[in-house]
Amino acid sequence: CKSIMWIPVITILWALGDSATWVNFPMVNFPFTSSDKCYTYIEHARNKIIQDPQYLNGYSTCVYMGEPKGENT
Repeated sequence: CKSIMWIPVITILWALGDSATWVNFPMVNFPFTSSDKCYTYIEHARNKIIQDPQYLNGYSTCVYMGEPKGENT
């Protein structure tokens, strides 16, 4: 059984009081079966996130997760 999925990963720099913190969101609960669907999702998420006044900077991408190679552990 082949399992191909794309996982959205969003990293955001938030202003938290007098400091700033990078927060990483690998969203393994939301796998997509195509890169187009994954990138559409992160574009929508990015458009919502950048409206938050605590947002300073960010990066997002989709990571391809194909069939694992090697042995089960």
